Amino acid sequence: MPLKLFDQLVTQFLNDNTTASAGMAADGGQGGGDYKASDTYATGDNRNIFGTQSLSGTPDIVTRKGKAKKSHKKKLNESKTIYDYLLFPPEGEEHINIVNNIAKLQNQPDEVYRGISSAEYKNLKKNGFVVSRGAGNTRKGVVGSYVADDIQLAGRFAFHEYKQKGRAYLLVLDRDKLPKLNPADKGNYWTSQIPGSAVKKVINLQDLAT
Repeated sequence: MPLKLFDQLVTQFLNDNTTASAGMAADGGQGGGDYKASDTYATGDNRNIFGTQSLSGTPDIVTRKGKAKKSHKKKLNESKTIYDYLLFPPEGEEHINIVNNIAKLQNQPDEVYRGISSAEYKNLKKNGFVVSRGAGNTRKGVVGSYVADDIQLAGRFAFHEYKQKGRAYLLVLDRDKLPKLNPADKGNYWTSQIPGSAVKKVINLQDLAT
């Protein structure tokens, strides 16, 4: 008997405290009846949620207000400057001026470039050609000079030499007047020598310091 009485009390409690008795029962489209404008997430918001045809006649695409994210696509083949190759930024007005002026130089498809020391430049003028033998200039089994498609990369080597010795040059070379260009790293080549006849322009880094 006590258990039966308990069951009766529970049943009565549930009947007295349902969402229907509290005025909270779902109605309209949510309760199985006809769709109403109130069957939404907020007043005036008659969005269709699941992509089915909207009963209100509005498009069945759910959108949210707010700023749309802009996609920032990285530009391909962006041109680099000497700053992209430097391990450390230049210090002091003189060095900053040199780097800024190198950064303004443009590549040309019929040219290659090389940064050289004062000693190399003297040999070039004296002998009419130069074969570079500096530390790190060539790989094992390679005798010759490295040149680059990118004047900014060559400028970086020239600037490194300038920081060490206070003098350096940047050569602008006619690629068609050089001996065979042998591929090295991407955009870089080595050639047996640099003849004076291939030099289109000599840029003295001291002239870029002001």
